[in-house]
Amino acid sequence: MSHSGTARDTSIRTYRTNRNFAVTAEPPPSAGAERTAAPIFVVQKHAAHRAGLHWDFRLEHGGVLWSWAVRKGPSLDPKDKRIAAHVEDHPLDYAGFQGAIPDGQYGAGTVETWDRGTWEPIGDPDVGMAKGELTFVLHGSRLNGRFHLVRMKPKPRQRGDNWLLIKGHDEAERPGIDAPTLEQQVALPSPSPTKRGKGGGEGAPAENAVRGKLPKSQLPQLCATADEPPVGDSWLSEIKFDGYRLLIFLENGTARIITRNGHDWTDRLPAPARDAAKVKAQTALLDGELVALRKDGSTSFPDLQAALAAGQTEQLHFYVFDLLHLNGWDLRPCRLLDRKRLLAGLSDWSGMFRYSDHHVGGTAAMRREACRMGLEGIVCKQADAPYRAGRGHGWVKVKCQGREEFVVLGWTPPRGSRAGLGALHLGFYDTAGRLHYAGGVGTGFSDGELARLRAKVDRLAADAPKDLLAAGDPIDRSVHWVRPELVVEVQFVGWSGAGRVRHAVYLGEREDKSANEVIRELPDPTAKRNAPPLPPSPRDRRRQPSDETPPPQPTRIITARAPKKAASMLGGVTLTHPDRELWPGITKRDLAEYWQSIGDAALPGLAHRPLAIVRCPEGIAGEHFFQKRGHGHLPPQIRAADADGSPYLAIDDLDGLLALTQISAIELHPWGASEADPLHPDRLVFDLDPGEGVPFADVVKAAREVHDRLSALGLVSFCRTTGGKGLHVVVPITPKSDWDEAKAFCHAFAETLSQEQPDRYLPTLKKVDRKGRILVDWLRNGLGATAISSFCPRARPDATVATPLAWDEVSAKLDPAAFTVRSIPQRLSRQRKDPWDEFVTTKQDLPDIPRERVPPPKGAGSRRPVIVFAPKPKRRT
Repeated sequence: MSHSGTARDTSIRTYRTNRNFAVTAEPPPSAGAERTAAPIFVVQKHAAHRAGLHWDFRLEHGGVLWSWAVRKGPSLDPKDKRIAAHVEDHPLDYAGFQGAIPDGQYGAGTVETWDRGTWEPIGDPDVGMAKGELTFVLHGSRLNGRFHLVRMKPKPRQRGDNWLLIKGHDEAERPGIDAPTLEQQVALPSPSPTKRGKGGGEGAPAENAVRGKLPKSQLPQLCATADEPPVGDSWLSEIKFDGYRLLIFLENGTARIITRNGHDWTDRLPAPARDAAKVKAQTALLDGELVALRKDGSTSFPDLQAALAAGQTEQLHFYVFDLLHLNGWDLRPCRLLDRKRLLAGLSDWSGMFRYSDHHVGGTAAMRREACRMGLEGIVCKQADAPYRAGRGHGWVKVKCQGREEFVVLGWTPPRGSRAGLGALHLGFYDTAGRLHYAGGVGTGFSDGELARLRAKVDRLAADAPKDLLAAGDPIDRSVHWVRPELVVEVQFVGWSGAGRVRHAVYLGEREDKSANEVIRELPDPTAKRNAPPLPPSPRDRRRQPSDETPPPQPTRIITARAPKKAASMLGGVTLTHPDRELWPGITKRDLAEYWQSIGDAALPGLAHRPLAIVRCPEGIAGEHFFQKRGHGHLPPQIRAADADGSPYLAIDDLDGLLALTQISAIELHPWGASEADPLHPDRLVFDLDPGEGVPFADVVKAAREVHDRLSALGLVSFCRTTGGKGLHVVVPITPKSDWDEAKAFCHAFAETLSQEQPDRYLPTLKKVDRKGRILVDWLRNGLGATAISSFCPRARPDATVATPLAWDEVSAKLDPAAFTVRSIPQRLSRQRKDPWDEFVTTKQDLPDIPRERVPPPKGAGSRRPVIVFAPKPKRRT
C-alpha cells in the first residue's frame, strides 16, 4: 500500500523483502492469520542496534498492521507531539512477536510488547490515511482514549514519511505522563503464548486471561459522574461505598496495601493486612474500599476517620469489588463478570473482608432502592469490559443526594459555648483552574474534630485569595483565610442559585485527595461570578477582644516544652522547616509555591531528564554542595540511576520539584538528553560566560553572533539568561548523534569563533586568559555534563532565574537581574506566546563535522581559516 506524500513503498511486500525468515524468528506474512471482532492495536518497544530505542505503534486494518516508529514513545499528555515515522505494513501475526532479531537482520535488536488492546477509528480510516489525518480511540492497558496521527509536511530532500502522534483531550489525558513514566506506573505482563484473539490458554481461569507476574504497581480504574444511571443489561450496578479506595497486592501470604494515590498504608492498616492472608490465593491483586459500618449496615466516612485516627483498624471492613490478578494470571483483559466470578470463589467473605455483590441490569431500580435505604448512591459498570486504569466512562457513579469534596478556603470564629471554630468556608476549582466560593458548613463536627481542625487551619493562615470568584451575597467579613490545601467531604441537599451549598453537613477530612483534584462543573453556569470584595486578611486585621478571650490572670512564670517545628503539606510532599530562608526574605515555602505556580512551564526541561543539583541546606549564605548520586536519604519522589557509568538523579512531576525543595535543592542542572535515551543528546548548550571587564552588552552581541552562525549551518537556536552574568544559546537536535560527536561539533564551533576573533572569544576555561573576553563553554555537551535549566533559580543574591527569551528580547535593553523567583510568575501570566514554543517541535540533525565549516554571518567580511579537528594519524611502523 502506497500513500501520498512519500515515494516509499509501505506495503506488506516491503516487509517480506526486508527479512530473511530462515534467520529471523519474525513471522512471515500469512493469509490464514486470525482476526478478532474488534481491530487490535499493539505497541512494541524496540531496542534496535542501529535506529536506537523507539516504540513501534501498530493499528490493525485491512488484514495488516499499519505501522509507525515513534522515537520517544506515546504520551498521555496532549502537549507532547511525538514524531512517528510511517514504516512498512506488518502482518497480523506480528502483534504477538517479541524476542531478539539477530544481528545483520533488518531491525536487529530486541522487541517486547509494551501495550496491546483494541482501537476504534473515528471516521473512515482509509480516507484518513489518504488525507494524512487519523483520529481514533484506544482501549489498552497503558494507552486509552482519543489519539491523533497527523502527517507532517515533507521538507526538501526529506526521506521517509513523518507523522505526529498526539493524545487528544479527554478524560484519559494525563499531563506529564510519557512512555517511560507509564512503564513505571502500569506494569504489563508478558503476552500469553496462546493463539492471538483466543485468550486464555491451558489452565487459564477465564477467557482473555494471560500469563504474568503480579504487577508491582497499578493505577485504579476511576468513575465518571452521571445524573442518571445508564440503562440496559450490558451494565451491572454495585453499592457506592463511603470509604477509602485501596488496592491490595497479595503474595504468598503477605499483603501490601496501596492507596489510589500510590501511598503505602500497610503499616497504617495492620488488621486488614493480616486478614488479607486468609484469601485463598498465592498471588492476587484486589481492588476495593475500606469502610466503617454502622449498625444498620450502611457505611460512615466520619466513623472510618475516627477509627483510623485511633488506630482501631480491626473494627473496619474491606469490600472487594474487583480482581485484577490471580495465581500468575493477569485478569485485567477479562470481562468484569468473569473477574467477579473468580473473586466470589476466593473466600467465604464472612470476616473483615467482604465481597461486593452486584445486580445485572435494572440500574434505575437499583438506584431507587439505594436512595430509599439512605445510601450515597450506586456505581454502574460495563459487565463485559476489561479493567482500564484511569477515569473513563466504563464505570459511572450515580449519587442519591449532594455529596462532594471541597477545598477549605477559610473559617469563622465560634460563638456562644462552642470551641474551635464556627464554620468552614469552602470552594472548588472549575475545569479552567479558577477558584470558586461555595459557601460554608457549620454542622456535623464533634468537639474533638473542632479542636483538630482549628489546629490545622491555624497553621495554614494566609491572605485572602486574590483570584477567588463568587456570586450572590457578600462573603462573611469575619472569615480567617487559609492556604487552599485542606480537602473535606460535605453532604448537602442542593445548590443555591449563587452556587453555594444548602443545608451542608460536615462528614470528614479527605486525607487521600489533594486540593488540585477538587474540580467540578459550575452548579449554575448562568450565575454571574466576579472577584468579590474580600474581608481583610487576619495578618492585617487588628486583634480585637472576642467572646473567647479569657479574663486577665495574674502574671506568673511558667516553663513549657519547645513546640515542634511545623511542617507543611504541598501536593504529595511534606515540607519540613517551611519558613527557613533560602535567600534573604525567601523561604522554602516560597520556593515550593514558585514551583507550583510555574511547574507546567519548567517541567518539560526537568522531568524524565538526568539531573545534578546544588543543595543549600542553610540557605545561600551557608554551605553549598553539588549532588548527582543517590547517596543518603532522598524523598521517594527523587530517583537515582546511571547511564554508561555516569550517575544522575531524576524526577517525574511537580511532586518531584517539591521534593527537591524539601532537601533545599536550589539549582537544578539537567543533562542535554532524556532519560529515555541518555546516550544521545537532544539539545546542545553554548554557555557564553564573560570574563572580568566584559560589559553585558557584549554578551548580547555574542549571543546574536552565535545565533547567526548556527543559522548559516541550518540550525535553529534559542536563548535564555543563566541567572548569572552570561547567556545560553540552546540548539535542539534529533537524538541521533552520540555524545562524542556532539562534543566534537561544539568544540570545533568554539575554536572557530576563537581563531577568527581571538580578542573577543576563547574556548578554554583558564581564568587567567579570560579577562576582557567571553568564554564559549562547549564542555556543557558531554556525557554527564549539565547546564542550568530554564526557570530554575540560582544560589545567588536576589534569587535570579534562568529565563527563556525571545530573540527580540536579546538586545541592549536586556537586564538579566530582572528575572527572579518573585517576577517570573507575573512574566508568564502576561505572556501571550511562549518564546520557546517551537523548541520541542524543531527537528534538526547535527551537521557532519569533517565536511562542515562554521561560516561567519552575512556581511562579516573575510575571516581566518576555519580549524577542523580530526583524529591524530596512526604512527607508521
